[in-house]
Amino acid sequence: MRLVFGPDDHEEYQTARERLQSLVAAWARRRGIPVEPALVAAALDHRHGVDGRLGRWTRAHVADALAVWFPRTVALLDDDRDAVPVALHALIGFLTERDWLDTASAPPAELHAQIDDSTPALHDALADERNRDLGTFWAVQLRRHGVTAADPAAVARFLDQVRRGEVDVDRDALAEVTRRDTGEAGTGPPVAAPEPAPVLLPGAAALLASAESAEAVARLRTVARWVRTGRALTVDGRLLLADARSLAGALGVDAFSRDHARTADDLPETSLLVAWARQSRLIRAVKGRLVPVKSAAALLGRPIELWQRAFVAIGTLGEHFGGSNVFGAPSLFGMSLGEALPILLFDLYAAGGDPVPLELFHRRVREAVNERFGCIVDDLAGDVEQRLWRRDVTAVLDALELLGAVHLTESHDHDMLTELAGRDDPDPTLVALTPIGLWAVREMLLEQGAPAPLVGELAGEDVEYVCVRLAGARREVAEAELTAWVAARSPRAAADELARLLRRTDVPAHRALALFALRCNGERRERRDSARIRDGGRPLVPGRGPRTGPLAIRARDAAGR
Repeated sequence: MRLVFGPDDHEEYQTARERLQSLVAAWARRRGIPVEPALVAAALDHRHGVDGRLGRWTRAHVADALAVWFPRTVALLDDDRDAVPVALHALIGFLTERDWLDTASAPPAELHAQIDDSTPALHDALADERNRDLGTFWAVQLRRHGVTAADPAAVARFLDQVRRGEVDVDRDALAEVTRRDTGEAGTGPPVAAPEPAPVLLPGAAALLASAESAEAVARLRTVARWVRTGRALTVDGRLLLADARSLAGALGVDAFSRDHARTADDLPETSLLVAWARQSRLIRAVKGRLVPVKSAAALLGRPIELWQRAFVAIGTLGEHFGGSNVFGAPSLFGMSLGEALPILLFDLYAAGGDPVPLELFHRRVREAVNERFGCIVDDLAGDVEQRLWRRDVTAVLDALELLGAVHLTESHDHDMLTELAGRDDPDPTLVALTPIGLWAVREMLLEQGAPAPLVGELAGEDVEYVCVRLAGARREVAEAELTAWVAARSPRAAADELARLLRRTDVPAHRALALFALRCNGERRERRDSARIRDGGRPLVPGRGPRTGPLAIRARDAAGR
């Protein structure tokens, strides 16, 4: 039985909710306790909406459920109010008996006491219809007047009677609820983006090696040093053609364009690198000349800082990608590529270094724009606009690959790509962040105040929550996180919590992670017992090895069920 759910686990939660409310109702029925399953489900919805942990209950959770959640979201009549605490008592009792309350929950006696203490607050809140949200307000009115909510015609007749004043409702309460729910009294908190799984970052030596070996870093250094004391610019701010050809030769780019170029614009790779160096604040234009930025001179000898500045500058390169102003002007989707780039970077970061189809990014942009405008707008784009958009995205990826921030491969799953793209000629490109790319995007997220956990930061959490957060994570990330989780508690506490999870969970991926953690814990006990014996001491369990002690036997029995 699964008790922890992520924000996107909707179907899994619905299945667990139905099963759990049935189990609680059956448990209560055997004890002669009249429980309404729908109220048990409502209590589970409360916990799912807070953090997805159905087995975590504190006194604050109980108080909030009774004083706020039930009155606001559940259509309760006066005759129902006594059934709510009964359902909550039954849920806590069932979870306690099954040993399904997690380790951060309050003691069961305190939870039952809080239910009793908060019941008067529930009654007070139900007595004031202003405490309901708009949907609940009308659901209560329908129940109160015997109108079947599933009958649209009956609902329409009832609402018409309300408008004509033939049915009495608390109009002052309705006005307050409507004003609050339509945003006139302020809006609720924004919906947070799902928190990414922990990541493993490269060490300082690996970062330094990656930054130093990046081809883009070498080329930007070449540009900055080539400028020397200054280079003349044309009236419109471009390099002179002779200088542009000289720089192209120094960089080893635009080999097929140098001889027949008429302006610096005819050397696209050279122009891009000059623009990149300017946006990285290595060079600048002053009085018709391109000159080095004096304060950046020392930066050329600090590879990691130079690399990071170049990475940030990619989002500001403007018309120098693809020959069109793809960052500043609206794209075919009504969203500039500069605005869409963070979507790509976050998706790549969430994948933790695993490859992601580029078509998924295109689809996410379409969905974001459709949601923004409230209709399907991307179909208005013609084939030419579509190809221009995709060309510019490819140019951005080429720059990221030149910097060593991403690794590009191709997928051969044409059916999957076609479904994502909604077209017969999908882009087969797969994109993955490199280790230094992961580091850079994490730095960006932290600067924005977004969560970006590292391996080890979940060590204090309940093990099932850790397993849920690690779903889909790379193997080395999951193993490192679980190793840190085991190390953060005693062998006995780790074995006990893992045994509890293995007795309950029916999710194969979670069981596999828990079994890995159990092996880590056993190996740790073996090492500790060996150290004690070497020091002249005795093992933890006299006469038994660590894999045959009672806790290990109990955990293995649970794993075999």
